[in-house]
Amino acid sequence: MVRYQRLDGGRSSSSTLYIALTVIVTLFLLFYLYQTRSKLGWNFSGEYEEEKSLGYKEILSNLRVDLQEKLSEIEQLQLDLLQLQRNEKIDPSVSKFRRRPENSKVDCKRIFDNDKNYIREVAKNRIKMRPSDILEMNCKAIRRRVVPPVALDSLDFGVAFARIVYKDYELIEDQVRASYHPQNVFCFAIDKKADPKFHKNMISLASCLPNILLLPDEETVDSGGHNVNLAHYNCMKALINKPGWGYLILLQNHDFIIKSVYELVKIYGLLGGANDVELTPAGGDRVDKKFKWDPKSLKLFRNEAGRSQAQLETSMSFAKGAAQASLSRQAVDWMVRTADLTLFIKQMNAGSFGVDEQFVESFQVSKELGMPGHFTDECLKQGKNTDFISRMSRWVYSNANECATKTVRHAICLLGVEDLPTIAGLPNVMINKMMPDFDYAAVDCLNELLYNRTVFKQNDHPLETSYYENMVNVLYHKNRDNPEYKLNCTPSYHKWSMRKYPI
Repeated sequence: MVRYQRLDGGRSSSSTLYIALTVIVTLFLLFYLYQTRSKLGWNFSGEYEEEKSLGYKEILSNLRVDLQEKLSEIEQLQLDLLQLQRNEKIDPSVSKFRRRPENSKVDCKRIFDNDKNYIREVAKNRIKMRPSDILEMNCKAIRRRVVPPVALDSLDFGVAFARIVYKDYELIEDQVRASYHPQNVFCFAIDKKADPKFHKNMISLASCLPNILLLPDEETVDSGGHNVNLAHYNCMKALINKPGWGYLILLQNHDFIIKSVYELVKIYGLLGGANDVELTPAGGDRVDKKFKWDPKSLKLFRNEAGRSQAQLETSMSFAKGAAQASLSRQAVDWMVRTADLTLFIKQMNAGSFGVDEQFVESFQVSKELGMPGHFTDECLKQGKNTDFISRMSRWVYSNANECATKTVRHAICLLGVEDLPTIAGLPNVMINKMMPDFDYAAVDCLNELLYNRTVFKQNDHPLETSYYENMVNVLYHKNRDNPEYKLNCTPSYHKWSMRKYPI
């Protein structure tokens, strides 16, 4: 069971606005509960009125409905409060992106303009991030660093972020800033091995912003992927109770979003409910044969009524891919409320390596399970991997010269300033990996790009709308119920992974 961290902004800030808000909301809820005591079956007189009492299930059902309504009202109060704080004494000069001191002399515009001579000059002496020794962690300072200094346009729907973290707090805070919007929600699962200072800073961050959740149940995560699935699943359980978001992104510590808040919503709107998951063949050594993998043995469905024996007793299909993925809210709701993935995750976690690479992938190709936004394993059977835009990585297994930076870590190119002109025009949602101790100029310039796209509505690379609309999984999702539709596993466009890199 996921327990929710109690977030008390008043502990980290002297802001009377938060104290007032807390008092008002508490009084409002107490008054409401008192007024509806008869409806809920509560009798303060000590007398039991049998003919008017509600059943236990009815009381719980009423409480859930009423609580959801009140949560929505509280959410709106929180958004209104943030809007007031944003509009207080805004100095026009602070609208400009504030670079870190170590990156103050770098001309990011020249980098994004692909000035190759200048890029080579910056790359010769790569800038490393220098963590601040005097970082203010009170709520006023955190909100000043994270919340945009201007009111943002409302979104058709918010985006939820589930990220596993363990180091580089200032980098994580910058990633929240890059994707911050009052309608967006952030869930963080901290690796149990993270140092105490990182824990403390993450608690302060979550205490100061109402749309940040911090899981109290921490797991030990390792390079073999152990407990990654569990951490992401626990975030799903927490996030599904937050209203307003339409898509969830699964991330890890050093993943970087490369689209603005507005671009993300447009992209996910074009996906139209389809999930974006990397799908490649699982391989026989990835699935432990000592376990049973059919829904009945996995106790997968919370309610098996109405499901055929064939559906319950047929083994799942398997695929592997990146732990990063984009899931529709309907898919997350299914994974949390229709299904119970506890045993599946436990069995998968017993593997020795890459255990985080077959989680959402396997549900995505097991169409008979009925997860919303699913795909099929038909393309894998044809030997074709489908396109995937949630993450971009440059895989290199032998020759570091294939990397723009000539640097590899765990068979993946480390990205630097040389990559930025290409990254700016990619259709992908995020990239992996950039490291603050390798090339922080690249990190900070990317942050500046997203800031300009969000605050100033900079449109340097218009979205390729037809790209997203014609992805194989999107067309499948749109037409799967049409008897005349025939799946074509070869996209009609030039996939990003086949384009010239770097430009």
